[in-house]
Amino acid sequence: MVEERKKGNKVFWDVRILESNDDGCKVEMMNSGLIGVCPRNHEGPKGRLQVGDIVKMECTAVPLGRVKKEKKFSPWPKAWVSKEHPKPIFSHWLWLEQQASIKKAKELTAGTIIDGVVHKHIPKGLLITLEGEDEPKGMLEMMDISRVTSSHKYVAKMFPPGTPIKCYVIHADTDNGRITLSTKEFEDDDHVGWMLSFPERCFARAEEAVELYKEKRAAYIRMLQS
Repeated sequence: MVEERKKGNKVFWDVRILESNDDGCKVEMMNSGLIGVCPRNHEGPKGRLQVGDIVKMECTAVPLGRVKKEKKFSPWPKAWVSKEHPKPIFSHWLWLEQQASIKKAKELTAGTIIDGVVHKHIPKGLLITLEGEDEPKGMLEMMDISRVTSSHKYVAKMFPPGTPIKCYVIHADTDNGRITLSTKEFEDDDHVGWMLSFPERCFARAEEAVELYKEKRAAYIRMLQS
């Protein structure tokens, strides 16, 4: 688990639910018997997991040796940490999120425009909720919002959670469900930075701006090939 997380790979494991309480549930990995915990808010939106269920989960945190020595500022929830053996933390909700995104990715085509809603702000950019069953998510990175670089604070002011937004589909991976979005294509040479100041005007002419962007990209490729 540690090695896969270092590589940035999403790996999902078969786990069995052993116990359920108000804080979440106690789980056991099927391949190794390792005991872990799943917080209640990561059991998923469809209700509580039942004892005996075998489901897919991602391991989101693995305690190392140093965790046993952390006291005052330990990041591990006190309800799940013993002085002898801190437990890894799992999430079934992340599995459900990936399955919804994979289903949505199969419906998308790179180069098209889709509607969404800002779900939340994360260090890399914005998570966008797209139309579809189980609310699939796409990623709009900070560098892809506008051709002009901006701060997280300003972007949070202009695009708070719940803001309707149009996005250009850069890539939709049907294997892992990763949907990469952008809005800087809605700016042209005469409207650089408008996505940060006048996003509604960019959305109003999004189709026209994307067609111009595709024409310029094709012309640039022809120039390189000549």
